[in-house]
Amino acid sequence: MQDGESFKVVAKRSDKEFELDTYEIQREVGDVIGEVYQNLAVKMTRPTYKLTVSIHLKDEAYLSLLSYQGLQGMPYGSSGRGMLMLSGGFDSPIAGYLMMRRGMEIEAVHFSSPPYTSPQALEKAKKLTAKLAHFGMPIKFHNVPFAKIQEEIKAHVPDSESMTVMRRFMLRIMDQLIERNNADAIVNGESLGQVASQTIKSMRVINEVTSTPIFRPLIATDKNEIINLAEKIDTFDISNEPYEDCCTVFAPTAPHTKPKQEKIEDYESALDIEGLVKDAVENTHIEKIDEDYIKNQEADFADLL
Repeated sequence: MQDGESFKVVAKRSDKEFELDTYEIQREVGDVIGEVYQNLAVKMTRPTYKLTVSIHLKDEAYLSLLSYQGLQGMPYGSSGRGMLMLSGGFDSPIAGYLMMRRGMEIEAVHFSSPPYTSPQALEKAKKLTAKLAHFGMPIKFHNVPFAKIQEEIKAHVPDSESMTVMRRFMLRIMDQLIERNNADAIVNGESLGQVASQTIKSMRVINEVTSTPIFRPLIATDKNEIINLAEKIDTFDISNEPYEDCCTVFAPTAPHTKPKQEKIEDYESALDIEGLVKDAVENTHIEKIDEDYIKNQEADFADLL
């Protein structure tokens, strides 16, 4: 102990029948420390040492000088089940992580469009799912075939409105998957104004096709905050891999940021909405992905060498 150092005692008492309350415990323990280490001052804010005394039973006390920050939040699965629209970008895995912290069980839904998207793009989404599984339990991964729908949209919808129609199809499919999997909400990584489909006008028109709650934990964040979180949970390098997802491959050159619902519905009338959605849902492939997925894939690849 050095001159100028200080201490503080924090008491926690889960056993309310213990003869001393928290303030009395802190005073008694603090008196003993003060007698033994007379050069230590008592300091309530930012002390050099903080001793935590936890009383669980009348004959058990736990003392600690070090604390390690956990994830915080709520127990996994305590807040229902959400289906996460997981692309290969930075935003959606962060959205899933934040909802997991609030106790939501997550299932991942990835829209793939082979041959326009590559097997590496699908693998990228699976690796991101494995990173999320580290914070909860194995995650059910739904791979939705989306190429046929995008081809129909490209053939019948003006380029500037195609993203709005595509996102509406995604939400219709999400509704079906929610019902099939007894889930409670849709989760996505939208951030207000970040891209054309995430303006307030666009989201109003896109949301019109579903009454399912949509959680957007990143709605008020900027890209730098998202990147910082991606580095924190170790998804940055995977999200940064140069494999395009279905939204990027079919991205319009000049998307409309203020779509009109009447016009969008008129364009959609040329499409077999019910049939296309049904086909995509029925051909969705499902697998369970755990946190060891990446390690196991690397081991399998090494065996081939």
